[in-house]
Amino acid sequence: MTSAAKVSVIVPTYNRAAYLPATLDMLTNQTLFAPYEVIVVDDGSTDTTCEAVEQYLACNVCYERIEHAGLPAPINRGLELARGEYVMLTNDHDLYAPETLAMLTDALDAHTSAVLAVSDVVLVTPDASREVATYSFPYGGLVDGRQFLVEQLLPGIGSIAPHNMFRRDALQAEMLDATYGSSCDVELWLRLASRGAVVHVPRTLVRVRDRDEDSAHFQANHRLVYQALRAKRAYMPTDLEPDTRGAIEAGWRRRVDKSAAVSLWRALEAGRADEKGAIRELGRREGTWVGGLAVDALTRLPEPLALALLRGARRLWSEAR
Repeated sequence: MTSAAKVSVIVPTYNRAAYLPATLDMLTNQTLFAPYEVIVVDDGSTDTTCEAVEQYLACNVCYERIEHAGLPAPINRGLELARGEYVMLTNDHDLYAPETLAMLTDALDAHTSAVLAVSDVVLVTPDASREVATYSFPYGGLVDGRQFLVEQLLPGIGSIAPHNMFRRDALQAEMLDATYGSSCDVELWLRLASRGAVVHVPRTLVRVRDRDEDSAHFQANHRLVYQALRAKRAYMPTDLEPDTRGAIEAGWRRRVDKSAAVSLWRALEAGRADEKGAIRELGRREGTWVGGLAVDALTRLPEPLALALLRGARRLWSEAR
């Protein structure tokens, strides 16, 4: 590791040896002139991750393997090892433009009130051959943290800003909260935006691979929803206007309808009928009234029929996009 690093890039990884080299190729060939370190924390992988990382150890890459614990353990270990003034959390399968670190670093250098720097991102298919969606922000510079929280982070269920650089001292020596499990990063961005301004770099710097069937999150979508909503409710400003609060909460319910349907499709595809009860409960508790009834009905149909209906709905939705 570099003792005087400007930026610490943390790469938590688990059984992603097939994707990790492409990510590390991009992270070790950045245009940032200041010294930076890339910290790969292996969450007890059972594939060839160790061998995949070995060729990068001479390129400011630190590798440490821990006993498998799931998120946020590898991220928190990375934060313990980090020496940079700024920290960037990355995924072990995503793709980064050469200027990613330089542009986000310059943004934080130029705006000392900002605790967080974000860029636009493009969601691509797992093989990165096709763009699926684009996520951009309407700011192009400094924005108040509360405004960013209310307009960008609270709506929806997950985080549309998954690749951010932040000031390490903005953590105030805290780590990611393990009670949020794999949605710990959602809570982190909410926490940081509540502590200071956000600076938006209006460039698409990251291509995010959509989750494939090998992702640990693929079959856990309905559990992630509960964790993410708990984080968002915790950071909802108590003085928020009722109409704004109501619109955000209604948006959550609509997103839950879709998430529950996707979770059911994935469970049936994988032969995990044992997940139907938990998915039905998610739709009932957190979705719209109509959506909850629809998911309940699907879970009670013969599985081949339910799967055929879900596949058809997914195909229509994909074509509409």
